[in-house]
Amino acid sequence: MSTTFWIILAGAVATYLTRVGGHLVISRFETVHPRVEAGLNAVPAAVLTTLVAPAALGAGPAEWAALI
Repeated sequence: MSTTFWIILAGAVATYLTRVGGHLVISRFETVHPRVEAGLNAVPAAVLTTLVAPAALGAGPAEWAALI
């Protein structure tokens, strides 16, 4: 098997363990503090921004049109 396969597999395992680990940690608390909940709700927007912002700032009109 190629190196690329093992890299993809390792990334998938790391992602899975991170998600399961986060769920296990949060499930141990009866209630989640509102600040923690707000932070967790903001994470998807932050991740999306880190993916889109470099493309929007370092590109030309064709890329800007693709982002819309």
